[in-house]
Amino acid sequence: MKQYKAVLKEAEASLSVSGQEIRVASIVMEELFGMNFAKLMIYGEDMMPKEDYEKFASVIERVCHNEPYQYVLGEAFFYDAYFTVTPDTLIPRNETEELVEFVLKNENDLGLTAVDIGTGTGAIGLTLAAHWKSNKVIVTDLSAGALRTAKKNGERLGVNVEYLEGSLFAPLVDKEIKADIIISNPPYISEDEKHLMTPSVLEYEPGTALFADDNGLALYKAMIRRLSDVLKPGGRVYFEIGFSQADALKEYIGSVWPGVVVQVVKDINQQDRILHFTWGEYSD
Repeated sequence: MKQYKAVLKEAEASLSVSGQEIRVASIVMEELFGMNFAKLMIYGEDMMPKEDYEKFASVIERVCHNEPYQYVLGEAFFYDAYFTVTPDTLIPRNETEELVEFVLKNENDLGLTAVDIGTGTGAIGLTLAAHWKSNKVIVTDLSAGALRTAKKNGERLGVNVEYLEGSLFAPLVDKEIKADIIISNPPYISEDEKHLMTPSVLEYEPGTALFADDNGLALYKAMIRRLSDVLKPGGRVYFEIGFSQADALKEYIGSVWPGVVVQVVKDINQQDRILHFTWGEYSD
C-alpha cells in the first residue's frame, strides 16, 4: 500500500509524461474518494487501501491513453450539479455555464416556453429548468442516445421537462410549438479546425456534436432561416458561438431578418461566446 499523497504524485507524473493535464489526478482523487485538498493535508499520509489504489490507477491509465476522465467516471460537473455523460454526448464545457448564467439573468420566470436545441446531456435546458419554477422547458436532440442520457439527467436533477427527438426545429414544427426563448449550443467547429483539437476530443467525443459545414455555421443558419416557424414575435434567441463566428453570423442574420439588433457577449477569456437577439426587435 502507498500513501494517498504518494499515489497522487505518481499519477501526476504519469499524466505529465503522457501529455495530459496533471490536475486530473486531483480531480479523480476527489471524485472517487472525496479526498480534496483540505483532506489531503490531513489524511495524505494515510495508506490507500489496495482496492482503491487499483481503481484509481485504472482511471489514470485510461486518461493517459487520451480517454477523458469524465467518460471514465461517467459524469461531469456542470454549473451546480453532476451530469451523466456517455459516448453519445459531449462533455459539458465551462464556457457553456456562462450561457446558462446569462439566460437566467436576462429571462423572467413567468410561464415562458424555452427550448434547448441539440441538448446533448441536457446541461443547458435541465439546469435552466432546475432554477425556474414557472417557465416550461423543452429539450431536443437528433441523437436518440443523447436524448436517453438527457432523460437520465432530468431524473437525476428531479426536473420536469419535455424531451423531443429530431433535427433542429423539426420536432417543434411537427407539434406546432411556438417558443418564447430558443437556446442552442450546436456543433460549430469547422472540419478545417480538426488539427487544433486534442486527441482526447477527436478520439472519444461524438463528431456529430462537434463539427458543422460552412465553416461551422451551417446549423446556426438553418435555425436562423426558420425562426418564424417556431418563435413567437418578440421571442429571444441565445446561441453559444465560436470565437471567430460573430461577424459572419451578424451579417447573415441581417440578410435574413434586416434590422434585427444582434448583440455579442464575451466569455471570461474575452472571447466572443454568446450571440443573442430579440426576433422582431429592430433598430431605427
